Amino acid sequence: MSQTLYVVKETLTSILIAFAMAFVFRGFVVEAFLIPTGSMAPTLRGAHMQFTGPDTGYSWAVGPWDLRSDNITPLPVQGAADADGSPLARPISVNDPMSGRQINAVNVPARWGDRIFVLKYLYSIFDPSRFDVVVFRNPRDPNVNYIKRLLGLPGEQIALVDGDLFVRRPRADDPAGVNQWGLPGWTIRRKPEAVQKTLWQDVFDSGYEPRASGTQETTYLSPWVPSGAWGPAPRGEYHAAGAAGLRWDWHQRSIDDSYAYNQTPRGSAVGQFPVSDICVSILARVEEGGRVEVTLGARGHEYRAVFTGGGTTLWVRRAGEEEAWATVAMSAEGARAGRGVRLELWHADQALTARVDGREVCRFEYEWNIEERLGHALRATLDEAMQDQRLLMRGEVYRRPEVSIDVDGVVALRRVALSRDIHYQATYYRPRNEHDGMHTRAGRPALATHPASPLTLGAEQFFVCGDNSPESLDSRLWDVPHPWIARIEPRPGVVHKDLLIGKAFFVYFPAPQRSGRVPVPDFGRMRAIR
Repeated sequence: MSQTLYVVKETLTSILIAFAMAFVFRGFVVEAFLIPTGSMAPTLRGAHMQFTGPDTGYSWAVGPWDLRSDNITPLPVQGAADADGSPLARPISVNDPMSGRQINAVNVPARWGDRIFVLKYLYSIFDPSRFDVVVFRNPRDPNVNYIKRLLGLPGEQIALVDGDLFVRRPRADDPAGVNQWGLPGWTIRRKPEAVQKTLWQDVFDSGYEPRASGTQETTYLSPWVPSGAWGPAPRGEYHAAGAAGLRWDWHQRSIDDSYAYNQTPRGSAVGQFPVSDICVSILARVEEGGRVEVTLGARGHEYRAVFTGGGTTLWVRRAGEEEAWATVAMSAEGARAGRGVRLELWHADQALTARVDGREVCRFEYEWNIEERLGHALRATLDEAMQDQRLLMRGEVYRRPEVSIDVDGVVALRRVALSRDIHYQATYYRPRNEHDGMHTRAGRPALATHPASPLTLGAEQFFVCGDNSPESLDSRLWDVPHPWIARIEPRPGVVHKDLLIGKAFFVYFPAPQRSGRVPVPDFGRMRAIR
C-alpha cells in the first residue's frame, strides 16, 4: 500500500510541476495569441475569406463582409443564401488581383485568424528592435491586445514621408519654435532584407495571366505593353531574338497602396497614393551576347539595372536628361548565358538593389532628407505643406512611377512580376474615435505624418503602425489613452514600455477553417514572422 501511495504522490507531484512550469513558461517566456483583424494583412491575417481566381489560379485573402450585431465578429458563412437557395441582396463580389475580373459568390466560409507565438520581452536580456512585429496592450482599452509593427524607438523624432520612415535624434542646440521636419539630421530607416521580402505586395505576375476563355478573351489586357521583336510565346511569356521591350501601362493597372485584402463594403481596394518603392522580378534565359535592362522612373529620377552574361550594372540619372547616366555600382555576377535565372531590381527606402537568384549583387543608397524627399516626390516645399495641411494627403499630387523592361539578343522571359512596398499613409484624425465618441483631434493631420503633427518620443515610448496602412488604427490615429493607462502614459499615439507584451515570431496555426466540427489549418502557411 505504501508503495502505491508513493507512486501516486510522485505522479501528482510531477503533474503539478509540469503545470507550474507551463504556467511559468506562458507567463514569462512564450504565449499564444489569435490575430483578430486585418490591420496587419497580408503579413498576418485576421478572420477572412480565401479566394482563388478560376482562370488565373492566383489565391488571395479578403477581409470579412458580414458581421454579427457587435460589428466585430464575422459570421461563419459570408454572403449566405436564403433557405430556398436564392442569394441575399448582397452576395460577395471581389476582383481577381491579377486579371481584374469580378467574382461573385455566396456561402463563402470564413476562416479564422492566424494563431501566433509571442516571445515575451525580458528586458534584462533584450529590448524591442525596429520593425519587430509586437503585441501590446491597447492604450485606448487595456483589456484588448493589439499587434503592429514597431517603427519608432525611445528618444527619436519620427516622420512618415511619402510612405517611408524617417528618424532623427534631437540635439541640445535645436532652435525652439522651428518646423521640426526642417531641422538637419533626418535620415531614412531601411528595412532589413528579411522584413523587406515579407512586405513586398503583389501587383501583377505574368505567370497568373488568365487562360483564354472564349468571349472573355477580349476583356483582359496585360499591364505589360510589348513593343519590338517579340516572337510567338505561351501566354505570360515573352521570347525575343532582337531588340524588344515591355512598358508598364499605368492606366491599365496603377501601382498604388491598394490591398486586395480590403475588398469589402467597409474598406476599398482602390489605392490613394502612388508607390514608387517597387520590386521587378523576372525569370529569364539569356543566350550569349543577350542583355536585360530594367528601368524605373521614380520621384523625378531614373534607375536602371543592366544584366548581361558578363555582369550587372546599376545606373542613375535625373529624369529627362539625355546621355547623362551615371554608373553607381557594378558586379561580375549577372545573367549566366544559356541558363534560367531570376533577375530582380529592388527600389525601396532610398536604396537600389540588383539581385540574381535571390542574392544581392549590386547596391546603391541615396540620402535625401525630408525636404529633398518632398521636393522630388511631389514638387512641394515644407512651407507649402504647412500652408495646406491636406496637401500631403492628396495622392494625385505625388509623382507616379514608370517601369520598363528592354531586351536585346536571344532572350526568353517568364513570371514577369511587379510588387510594391508597404506605404505608410499620410492621413488625418477622423471625426469620431473607435468608441464612437468625438475625437479630441478630429480633422488635424495624423501623428508623425505632417510637419504640423510632429512626434518626439520619450525615454520609454514607442511608435507602431499596421502593415495594412489604409485599414489600421494605430499610433497615427489613436485618441487620448484610457484613464488607467493615462496614469503611466497620458500622450496619445504612443505605446509605453510597460504596455509591451512581446515580439511575434511564429505562425503555428495558420488561418484554419471548419471542416464539419474540426478546425483545419492551412499548414502550408506556417512560417516565421518577419
